[in-house]
Amino acid sequence: YIFSADGRVDVELNGEFNQNRTFLPRLGFEFKTAEKEFSYFGYGPYESYIDMHHGSWMGLFESSAKREYVPYIKPQEHGSHYNTRYLKMGRYAFVCQQGFSLNVSEYTAEELTKKAHDFELVKDAYTNVRIDYKVSGIGSASCGPEMYERYRMNDEKVHFAFSIVVEK
Repeated sequence: YIFSADGRVDVELNGEFNQNRTFLPRLGFEFKTAEKEFSYFGYGPYESYIDMHHGSWMGLFESSAKREYVPYIKPQEHGSHYNTRYLKMGRYAFVCQQGFSLNVSEYTAEELTKKAHDFELVKDAYTNVRIDYKVSGIGSASCGPEMYERYRMNDEKVHFAFSIVVEK
């Protein structure tokens, strides 16, 4: 992290993985905010993943944590936005030239994992935001073919950098 006098924060993640490992579902940063509304430049307006973004298009969109929810039969991750370059929440903007996967939800990942039905979900008091270097594709062989290798987050080396800026 590099903190500048003007309020800008530059975040950089560099690393290498052991070759004898399984692929990761995601790698990135997660935080909470009181903000509910946001705008972003990336694939939208529908949810999009590395292996499922052809029904969306690159553009500037507005949304909210509530609108991002997708009521799957079994609660699970929802509302990802592939290849996002810009996110604005309140006074803060997240800028990334290489693109990131964005997720904004009223629910924690833990809540989505432990509940079996959507009516059991309890909203978090805050909005949960993920800025991910990458998210693996959604294929899992649970109800179809196994995920293609090219959609798995199995990079040997990782370089991810983005900036948080205060906008007036």
